[in-house]
Amino acid sequence: MTRRWLFPSLCLCLAACDKGRSTDTTSEQLATAAERVRFLCSYALCAAPPKDARFHVVFQDNSRGLLAGPSDLDLKAVLRVAPDDLEKWARGCQPAPVDARPAWFDELRLDKAFLPTTARDGYRCGPERRSIHVKDGLVVWWITSAG
Repeated sequence: MTRRWLFPSLCLCLAACDKGRSTDTTSEQLATAAERVRFLCSYALCAAPPKDARFHVVFQDNSRGLLAGPSDLDLKAVLRVAPDDLEKWARGCQPAPVDARPAWFDELRLDKAFLPTTARDGYRCGPERRSIHVKDGLVVWWITSAG
């Protein structure tokens, strides 16, 4: 009698435990700029490939399992971007007030090359917020599915 429920119970457990693309990853876990950029742009659509990035990505993949639903994303990043690509990061966005150094900024433990020192232009692109520091070649980028 118990064998009858073993296989369905095992399938149920495996379906519920499947994490898919879920992650809680910081840029410190990846060794090279190419790895950091590839990883970051696989979780969010990059307007143009950055030269390097510092980030913390928390993604809960809710597309699998018994009750599929929308996934949850919390992406916090500072990108070093080529001067010719900065305009692409503002394309399709609306000017908006955004913090140059949001509350989460210090958690990234940025080295000097990723610290903005100049004025910013703020943008909102749907759920995304971007602070673009043209003279520094930096984009402060955050996306959250929480709004």
